[in-house]
Amino acid sequence: MDARISRSEVRLEMSKQADSSRGDFLTVLREQQQRVVTALETEEKIDATPIIWDEEVLSCEEYVTLVYELHHVHLLELQTTGVIEFNRHEETVIRGLRFHEARPLLKRGDDR
Repeated sequence: MDARISRSEVRLEMSKQADSSRGDFLTVLREQQQRVVTALETEEKIDATPIIWDEEVLSCEEYVTLVYELHHVHLLELQTTGVIEFNRHEETVIRGLRFHEARPLLKRGDDR
């Protein structure tokens, strides 16, 4: 029996992994604001780093994009509405004055 794998099988597997990674990336990106608010329910202060679950897989490029989007879009939107306070120098996030008002609006059932 020949244990070698054909090039087409390798390409197919790599394509499946890329599709899975892309799906994880889109989910993680879409849910960052919700994940930040959920994390702040139990923590006084969190790091301003993306929140990624163990089973989610991202490429290096996707992770860099996620960090950029978190710092320049998601956290700024939450800060503008008063939900959080984002300290860029310390790279930390705390609850804002309107945190408890906004929490029910952001919660969509993906609590972990």
